[in-house]
Amino acid sequence: MSMALVLIVGKPNVGKSTLFNKLIKKRKSIVDDEEGVTRDPVQDVVEWYGKKFKLVDTCGVFDKPEDVISQKMKEVTLNMVKEADLVLFVVDGREGITAEDLNLADFLRKSQVDVLLVANKAENMKKFEREIKSELYSLGFGEPIPVSAEHNINLDVLLENIVKRLEGKGLQLDERTEFKDAVKVAIVGRPNVGKSSLFNAILNKERALVTPIPGTTRDPVDEEVMIDEKRYLFVDTAGLRKRSRVEPGTVERYSTYRTVESIERADVVVLVLDATEGITRQDQKIAGLIERRGKGIVVVFNKWDLVEHREKRIDEYTTLFRERLYFVDFSPLVFTSASKGWGIGQVLEAIDRAYASLTTKVPSSALNSALQKVLAFTNLPKGLKIYFGFQVDVKPPVFLFFVNKIEKVKEPQKVFLRRLIREYVHPFEGSPIFLKFKESR
Repeated sequence: MSMALVLIVGKPNVGKSTLFNKLIKKRKSIVDDEEGVTRDPVQDVVEWYGKKFKLVDTCGVFDKPEDVISQKMKEVTLNMVKEADLVLFVVDGREGITAEDLNLADFLRKSQVDVLLVANKAENMKKFEREIKSELYSLGFGEPIPVSAEHNINLDVLLENIVKRLEGKGLQLDERTEFKDAVKVAIVGRPNVGKSSLFNAILNKERALVTPIPGTTRDPVDEEVMIDEKRYLFVDTAGLRKRSRVEPGTVERYSTYRTVESIERADVVVLVLDATEGITRQDQKIAGLIERRGKGIVVVFNKWDLVEHREKRIDEYTTLFRERLYFVDFSPLVFTSASKGWGIGQVLEAIDRAYASLTTKVPSSALNSALQKVLAFTNLPKGLKIYFGFQVDVKPPVFLFFVNKIEKVKEPQKVFLRRLIREYVHPFEGSPIFLKFKESR
């Protein structure tokens, strides 16, 4: 079932991104360790006193509201607003409203979406009450909530209002307990690589029992599948099977809202590539997105039946994978033909391996013994000492290392530590590894 969705909307320079960053910092475990290719759409989970909702920063999307609205809003953005449970309409609490705000307000009213009006940069509350507040009522969204994201003013009041509004609509914001023992899997990839065919081939596998799980209006069906006594929950499969619902031209970017949504909800993501087309820049972007989100990953070359002289070309394709997707080269690689039913069993085995890696915790003794051995014949940068480390989390695995000077730890040292863990402690096949560092004497 989908998490409640809140969108931040506003003209440029009203502080949308600052507000977004301040709100998501309330999340308890943020893993931030860049290794992918390029930045993904900005969304994350906000946690506030046990209540959770998804927050999306539409930064940049509404930068030219007149243009956007007059040329019938880009499909994806329009759908995003329609799918939102609540929109935070952010205006400037110092300067008051402009024509851009009025255009945007008009657009939001026509979208018939639930709106909470937020006046940011209102650190001077007296001035705000005296000069700005009454003007904001003219937007037609009721009482504005004055905040200052930069100075952490009134953010709790804002969160309280968001939660009250969402729960007032009957939305469940507490942690859900269903499907605790099911592995959540998303199948993603560019259009026409065979995602739906692969999904259907998995369902048609012998002993597969399919139960439709009703979701919300956004995600009508997740599929729970029982295969060989194991439970899998395929997330957002409605988006995979019903191609007719996707308007042509709206999936021109890898970062369609739907892809990000299904990646976020999954434990393991199966990235499907078209073997007849190789690996594109778009494929790299999706792989980077999965890696940065800390998800297990399985890479599949589909349409293998259409590749000429395929028996002799497995090494060639494996090399291509290692070169173009080098930042996820820890993933299992499977060759399939969904239409002919080839390789489906291997995909399921690879999903199991990736999930096992994602949830593995290694003993500190094994890690530190490997660290001491390898450091004995490794030249670290001058003045850097790595004392010891241990694993602090799973899903994804996170390791904390104690060093004498954090600023001396650069990318080569991170690559070195990840390799050390994979080669000498545990391979973590199909799982990214995140590193944190702490100074110690």
